[in-house]
Amino acid sequence: MNKTVFKKFFVWEYEKEENWLNEMSKKGWQLINAQLFKYVFEKGEPNEYDYRLELLDNKLGTIKSEEYINFLKDSNIENVGRCCNWIYLRSKKSEGSFNNENKLYNSLIKAIHIDNLYQSTRNIILYFLIFSLLGLFLCQKLDLNINDFLSGFLTGFFTGTTIALSLFSLIIIPITNKNKKKITEYIKDLSVLE
Repeated sequence: MNKTVFKKFFVWEYEKEENWLNEMSKKGWQLINAQLFKYVFEKGEPNEYDYRLELLDNKLGTIKSEEYINFLKDSNIENVGRCCNWIYLRSKKSEGSFNNENKLYNSLIKAIHIDNLYQSTRNIILYFLIFSLLGLFLCQKLDLNINDFLSGFLTGFFTGTTIALSLFSLIIIPITNKNKKKITEYIKDLSVLE
């Protein structure tokens, strides 16, 4: 018996998603396919599989990614889903293929990848915000000798873009700070283990 569940997890909620998949496994629902917000489960033995999410260094479909996925397969770790550069992995608990000692290190790597994504997004927002502010400044200070409609449109466009980018920046700041705290905690935990 199969069931499909549509559930939304954002990129920064990878731990929450992983925990949810393992909770489903405890209830006897084993993930057999995952895509963006779509999960297909089959009924099986409770706690049969352990699930992990992993963010690949290379894009899916590249030779390095496929070699890595094949390496995991040879280690009795099955890839049951893909979404962007994330892969959904499962391993039979009886085989113990996931090394729990490396879980903390893998969590740190995931958090660093996410932080790099946030930094890239922040930089793009910053460049567009500077462009938008410059456009707004030019519309207000220079007499461009264009008709009133176009002048009003450009002023409105740059004003709206500036406000939207500023609001988006305010939303993303707490998320990035939370991820940076995770990275710090993982590093502290790793140093305690050594």
